[in-house]
Amino acid sequence: MSDIISWGERLQAHLAGIDRDAFFANPLVQDAVSKCVEAIGEAAGKLDDINPELDRTVPDLNLKLARRIRDRLSHGYYRIDLVLL
Repeated sequence: MSDIISWGERLQAHLAGIDRDAFFANPLVQDAVSKCVEAIGEAAGKLDDINPELDRTVPDLNLKLARRIRDRLSHGYYRIDLVLL
């Protein structure tokens, strides 16, 4: 869980002061955001492996969704939809 929080804080810092237009115009920020989301998804997947019931008991975590997003970013990088990211 601490990895999810840490990468989430990094993600928040990368996006501080960045509006939608600035995000779409800046590949460096896009890459940083993508990496943070990927790391969050990896940590979420590991957490889900350790405690599969957690996703059901705390549905706001969306561990399985975070893992799927990570898989998509890791294995389909050429098709990243920046609007969804």
